[in-house]
Amino acid sequence: MSETPSAEQPLAGVQIVELSTMVTCSLAAMTLRSQGAQVIKVEPVRGGDPMRKLGSQKNGTSALFHNCNRGKRSLAINLKHEMGVEAVKRLAARADVVLNNYRPGVMTQLGLGSDVLRALNPRLINVAVTGFGTRGPLRDRPAYDHVIQGIAGITGLQGGDDEFAFVRMLMCDKVTAYTTAQAVTAALLARHSTGEGQHIDISMLHACLAFMWPDGMMHRTLHDDDAFQMPPISESYQTIQGSDGAVAASILLDHHWETVLTLVGREELRSDPRFATVVSRFMHLGEFSSVLKDGMRHLKVEEIMTAFEAADIPSAPCESRDTVTRNVQIETLGLLETYVTENLGRLTSPAPPIQFAGIDSSLAEPSPSLGEHSVEVMTELGFTESQVGELLESGKLATA
Repeated sequence: MSETPSAEQPLAGVQIVELSTMVTCSLAAMTLRSQGAQVIKVEPVRGGDPMRKLGSQKNGTSALFHNCNRGKRSLAINLKHEMGVEAVKRLAARADVVLNNYRPGVMTQLGLGSDVLRALNPRLINVAVTGFGTRGPLRDRPAYDHVIQGIAGITGLQGGDDEFAFVRMLMCDKVTAYTTAQAVTAALLARHSTGEGQHIDISMLHACLAFMWPDGMMHRTLHDDDAFQMPPISESYQTIQGSDGAVAASILLDHHWETVLTLVGREELRSDPRFATVVSRFMHLGEFSSVLKDGMRHLKVEEIMTAFEAADIPSAPCESRDTVTRNVQIETLGLLETYVTENLGRLTSPAPPIQFAGIDSSLAEPSPSLGEHSVEVMTELGFTESQVGELLESGKLATA
């Protein structure tokens, strides 16, 4: 990639050091990589990032790891060894951004606290991502995605508060990752104006609470007695099961409702006050849903979609994880990239979702093997051949 920023690669030339495990900082750094940045991932010598071993895998690298680490270089070194600490200091001294998602205080215990790194490089943007933040009774507790879903109220939203249910993906990890990537670009812009870097704290809890709030807590935002409370808009979302599949639809407007009544043969409900307006339908969502679902069970997806498209109802067929890659719209836009890497063979990953300058972009790059670039990076940092050899021999440095 070019070292010169351009419309297509706005972060070209930006140097990022990532000290992390699992998804949050890994995905944040890969997002920045897709926009032109160079990323060195610092991993433990033994096993590397634990994400490498989670789920489907080949040659010691999981698909999950690949999906969060494409295009990076891997330095596998023991941070409890003095030369490991020195290596990170040298990386930070020349870097633009350092990311870590260790628990509060861990970087300081390693001798790599924000004050130390920023003293070496005042232009450095040092980002610390934690689970529960840097204060409070949970600050030192371990945090995983489903734990944050629970405390942030997301499981209550999914279950309707009577029961609790998870979003069955690493939603909180990914929300925090994209929040982190946005914070980094904002800090880089601030540095362009001020000439100075800064320290940034981001917690998974805060990022996910903010993400959930606009719509998930819209009925818990206004507190005055004269506020008119309605269910959150998400409760109107409809997955309509037909005889041969399902359709996702948002049936809000009056003419949408009239189309549905005609489709299911319930025209008599047009005069029913429960369904007369958008507001009344929202206040009777249970009955509203029953009319939709009971009336369409015998219809084919094609029949439902034909009627919905004619009425301009926002809708699409529901794809399974086995069929989503064959969806015509996804194929036409080229949203997925299928390519071959030496370590993982043939694979499919999403292309970067932002079209800078209106041009499709690609991140069809391999993810690094553990320590694949260790010797190369250590040499670039000025360590001698004998020092590198000593680290390798003692097991404090690993190479692929």
